[in-house]
Amino acid sequence: MEWTPREVVDVEGPRALMRAYLEQRDVREFCSSVILTARIPAACDLGCGFGRLTPVLTEFAERVVGFEREQGLLSIARSLQPSVEFQQINSLTHVPSEDGAFAFGLVFTVLQHVPEPEVQTVIRELQRIVAPSGHLLLCEETDPTLEAGDRVNAHLGYTCGRPVVTYESWLAPWRLVATKPRMIEPDYPRADVGTYMLFAGPGH
Repeated sequence: MEWTPREVVDVEGPRALMRAYLEQRDVREFCSSVILTARIPAACDLGCGFGRLTPVLTEFAERVVGFEREQGLLSIARSLQPSVEFQQINSLTHVPSEDGAFAFGLVFTVLQHVPEPEVQTVIRELQRIVAPSGHLLLCEETDPTLEAGDRVNAHLGYTCGRPVVTYESWLAPWRLVATKPRMIEPDYPRADVGTYMLFAGPGH
């Protein structure tokens, strides 16, 4: 499956603008809660798509890197945000970055599309590239009754809701320090559209 902006954001026009505002507001709120005194050296956005949330990280970090697989989405991100570094990756399980390179990592509605056990490999890669003294912010579907697509052929399109406690278990020894329901436009067909989960590394 080739991801396009329509798959990244399934609404258009005023609804898309409202969703972008609400999501950027909430990501900014979480960043502000842990980045208190000075800009951090580096932050990353894994599976950044066309970079709709990446600009928030530039408010808090000297260097921001967006990692994305789809060339079409990267082209949009690079044209709209030329001051941000965007890198193409072949897989979420192998990120071209040194250990502990980032003080803050953002993963937004990405892991919900990765089946088990590959998703746990992706989480281990996240824990490798984000420093133990850093933070990791996830936003994922957390309704365990939600499963769409074929997990055996996840590359054709797959979404799986997993409870917060599952991510908490997988990310140990990282510690879950805050959660918040994801809020999008109020007339969306589903009321439960996921949860923000902020984790602190074991170096805290």
